[in-house]
Formats: sequence, structure tokens, C-alpha cells
Amino acid sequence: MAYITQDDIEDRIGADDLAALADYDGDGQADQAVVAQAITSAGALIDSYLGVRFSVPVEPVPDVLKTRAVNLAVYFLRLGRDSVTEDVRAQYEDDIEWLNQVVAGSVSLGIEPSPDESAGAPRARWDTRPRLFGREEPL
Repeated sequence: MAYITQDDIEDRIGADDLAALADYDGDGQADQAVVAQAITSAGALIDSYLGVRFSVPVEPVPDVLKTRAVNLAVYFLRLGRDSVTEDVRAQYEDDIEWLNQVVAGSVSLGIEPSPDESAGAPRARWDTRPRLFGREEPL
């Protein structure tokens, strides 16, 4: 499951800019396979961070996560065109820092984290009676 679609990227950066980044065959349109690869890469990166604390893929997708996913997909598209500027790199680093903060719990996604595996496990209870017989007690 992808966190975003090609339309989400177009809404953010515009069809012309998307075509400039993802038109590898020269027809003036963004190549769907190129955009799909960037979306997949962004989702995989997000899942690699959030998987530590949440069940991934995250459903429903919070708007703040969609925004970060679009940023990351655009970053991967720019990498393919060797057009990563200092501003784009700074945005990427900000997105990664945000993911780290989500995992650390200092920023909320607005969803509950996955329960620990042992959270629902039954607890063992141990009750014993005093010994009736032993080495120091006569039979």
C-alpha cells in the first residue's frame, strides 16, 4: 500500500514540475513507472522508520504523513535527475528528523502505536506452600 498517489505529488508541485522530474521518454508527460518507483521508495523509507513503533503500512494515512511522503517522493525524483539542491536536501533531512521524532514519541501521528508483543501475554503467578519435608526436617 502506498501512502500517496501521483495525483498527490501533482497537487503539491504541479504537473509541469512533475513532468520535468519524471519524463524520461521525452513525451512531455511524467512517466508513471518513474513516479511509482519514487512513491514506493518513499513508502519503504517511511515504513523502515515507523515499523519500529507502528504496524506498517499505517492505515488510515494521516495528512501529516502524506505531506512527508510527497516530500520524500519528490526528493527521490530529484535524485534521479541529479537536481538535488541545498533546500531539497535540507527538506529531506527535516523529513528524516521528523520520522525519528515520531518513533521516539516526541511527535504524534495521531494514531496508537503497535502494542508490545508481551503486552497481552498472561503473567505467571507463583504460589508455594511451606515445605513439609526437607533435609533439616525429620521424616
